[in-house]
Amino acid sequence: MCEQCHPAFAPPADSPRHRARLWEIDSQWHCTIIGTCLSLGELKGAATRLKVRMPSARPRAYEIHTGMIHLASRERLVGKALTKLLDRKHAAAINRAKSLVGEDSLAAWWEDGLTRGEVAAACWAAMSHPDATDSLRNRIFGDIHMLSHQVGAAARADLKSIHQLERDKAELEAKVARQQDRLKAEIGKRNAEIRELRQLLDQEAAESRRLAHAAQSAGEMDRLHHTLGEMRHLLEVETAFRQVAEDEARRLQAQARDRDAETDRLERELREMRDELAASESRLAATLSPPTDGVAECGEDCARLDLCGRCILFVGGRNQHLPHFRRLVEEAGGTFTHHDGGFEESMGRLHSLFGRADAVLFPVDSVSHGAHDEVKRLCRRWEKPFVPVRRSGLGAFIRALSTVAGQ
Repeated sequence: MCEQCHPAFAPPADSPRHRARLWEIDSQWHCTIIGTCLSLGELKGAATRLKVRMPSARPRAYEIHTGMIHLASRERLVGKALTKLLDRKHAAAINRAKSLVGEDSLAAWWEDGLTRGEVAAACWAAMSHPDATDSLRNRIFGDIHMLSHQVGAAARADLKSIHQLERDKAELEAKVARQQDRLKAEIGKRNAEIRELRQLLDQEAAESRRLAHAAQSAGEMDRLHHTLGEMRHLLEVETAFRQVAEDEARRLQAQARDRDAETDRLERELREMRDELAASESRLAATLSPPTDGVAECGEDCARLDLCGRCILFVGGRNQHLPHFRRLVEEAGGTFTHHDGGFEESMGRLHSLFGRADAVLFPVDSVSHGAHDEVKRLCRRWEKPFVPVRRSGLGAFIRALSTVAGQ
């Protein structure tokens, strides 16, 4: 019998309410709490400090996740350590939830946190609240589960866009091929006509010479000269047609080269979008996808991104993306600082941020030219890594972080 179940350890009836510890919450919700509210790096650190033995010498992310869930309800030391880590990480949300009384107010507070994207902090604060019931905890579990489906739907929409680009590329290549075949056929036809006209001209010239020697009257010679002039004019017209056809051929060839270059650009963009999509799926699946049977399913790439404590300075970008960028950097074991590129903040503050930055990232589509030039100049001066982000979206930011982590 555990010490909480023993009558000697039962709390008095008039004792004040307290927030639930992790081991006091039913183990069916441990997977949701640990997988959503703690990063893989934090779990690794806790397992190392507690000297937890894993089934393998080099445990994968899934083994660490399931191992800590298993021990949270069976080993008091592990449960206390994880509870302390959760309380420290989400202290602000816990303080905001202290004043809430009753399941209804707590449920409304959870819905507000879910709407703002503060899923991890609101999850632990609500799950451990004294007024949390099994019904509310089931509701929180269901909301997080459906959030993972929404993320998957967004990924499928990106895949559909990629497939459409591939179809457009194939249609463009087929169109260029048809134009080239038609152009070759027309040039061949023109060349055949010119050869026939030249042969006819040679024949007419020979006939004219023969008639010139044989003709006895000036009128016959005039007629022959007139015929020869018409043939020459016809040759000039056909030669002009050939020149136009050759010019059209050169124009179409140049157009084909331009379309080949556009096709190459689209292929590069397609590969980059696939890489960004794969990075987004890997990171989002690792942090937001609890399984339906209570056991987390974490892929091979969950632990790939590790910034090893680096400080990331992000210049420019859109404000709605910054909380997500900050969360990704912190989950990867780094720290995140931001400067808006001079829109509202002074450029003097940018100079002060370079002292502690280990790498500088900026989105090329959402930063001013002046800020771009200033960042490059400061990176050369401070000898900091200069990593441009192709777009201001989440996938491009993850790829840029992967570049920093691999340096």
